Amino acid sequence: MPRVFKTTSLLTTAGLTALLALAAPPVLAADGFDAHLDWGERYRITAPVAGRIEAVKVQPGERVAAEAVLFRLDTRRTEADLRAAGAAIERLQMELAEAERERDKAEDLYDQTLIAARELELARIEYATVAARLAEARARRDRVRADLEDAVIRAPAAGRVVRIDANAGQFVNPALMPPVLAILGTRDPMQARARVAAATAASLEPGDAVTVVVAEQRLPGRIARVGWEPTGDEPERGYPVTVEFSPGDTTPLRPGQHARIERNP
Repeated sequence: MPRVFKTTSLLTTAGLTALLALAAPPVLAADGFDAHLDWGERYRITAPVAGRIEAVKVQPGERVAAEAVLFRLDTRRTEADLRAAGAAIERLQMELAEAERERDKAEDLYDQTLIAARELELARIEYATVAARLAEARARRDRVRADLEDAVIRAPAAGRVVRIDANAGQFVNPALMPPVLAILGTRDPMQARARVAAATAASLEPGDAVTVVVAEQRLPGRIARVGWEPTGDEPERGYPVTVEFSPGDTTPLRPGQHARIERNP
């Protein structure tokens, strides 16, 4: 049987309390702390439907507005499916009209006691069956219309195209392995990320006003999040802090740039 040893800590509760009392109070250093810039949001653009990429409408580094077209897929098959669905609906609408006349006729004959209840029930069942087939055909048409809309892949938000990972002519199929077609990063707000010591983290609160210093630029920002657990590897290990700020359209900032976070007086 394995032996288990217990060791007694040399640091008593009283000793620990004394050390904490001697420690400096948790305050933010006067010159702030280092950070690096990152996109406010990072979107992985994928294809929601299968198809061949017909056109790539943007280039890496290009700024795009929300709902801007990024890619177009070949829609010839989808358009053919939509025409087939429309034809099926027209045929079923005529069948439903005929089934409705037969049902109404059967009800009239039944009221005159000229047919049995079973014949009336069959006429009603035929009408309900055709009506259900028509509803299914309309649902298929709506799905094809949705696929047709999804064949135009749009930007989920305003931002900058970080990179393009697909080419015109490439076939994509999300059912097999959803490929990442592009990466889109947003700049409003942008983020500055840092790892700080426990004392610094304790002095920060979400919503605190700070200044993001990048080179010669000083930009107003606010603390968005302060982590409760340390992350990273030594010697950079620390508590994550995220600051959000709006750099504006004329400020050429890139993710990865060094920044300094200073608390406002």
